[in-house]
Amino acid sequence: MINIFFTSFGKPLNEGFYSDYLALLPKDLQESNSRYIRWQDRHCHLFGKLLLMQALKTYNIEGDIWNYVKYGAFKRPHLSLPDLDFNISHSGNFVICAIGKNIRLGIDIEENKNLDLNNFQNVMNSDQWDEINKASYPLKEFYKYWTIKESVIKADGRGFSIPLEKLSVKDSNVQYDDKLWFVQELQIANGYNAALASSRLSDYKIDKVDFYESIFVQEFCLR
Repeated sequence: MINIFFTSFGKPLNEGFYSDYLALLPKDLQESNSRYIRWQDRHCHLFGKLLLMQALKTYNIEGDIWNYVKYGAFKRPHLSLPDLDFNISHSGNFVICAIGKNIRLGIDIEENKNLDLNNFQNVMNSDQWDEINKASYPLKEFYKYWTIKESVIKADGRGFSIPLEKLSVKDSNVQYDDKLWFVQELQIANGYNAALASSRLSDYKIDKVDFYESIFVQEFCLR
């Protein structure tokens, strides 16, 4: 089972809630958070960390988790804990985190912002562009492929060093460099596309977390 947690933000947290949550992070992450100018970016950074904490609670891992977070050669974060993998994505007003055991995974969410698709010709192959151009909503179809591809390159760990146009989607599978990834589209919110890639086909469970509710402040900060 892959557990997926997501949250959204439409306004700043009150200062007391924000300070209590921020105090849960180590000093270096607090300093990183303070360097963001926009409140939206500060909340996005903070909520991503809080979602990881919530995700790890699924496996009864609590407290100072930050020594478990490591970074690979391509700056992909991973856990030094045995058999666990996680991935975080954010776009617009949403942040999402996936975690699983004995599996490699990647997740992506994208707000359906208006784009000039002509500027992205090199990220899709000809068959994919045919599907996009024939779709009732080409932009939505574009983001479907985009989130699938990005979830795969995040699961793989090499990120954008993988040429996106080389990733073909067939029967909800993507194969690259002899690795087979299973991809699933996720329904998170209107106006967004999201996708999950994993090294084996797995069920998933999605939970929404509302960090504006006092119950979560108590759960995180007063335990």
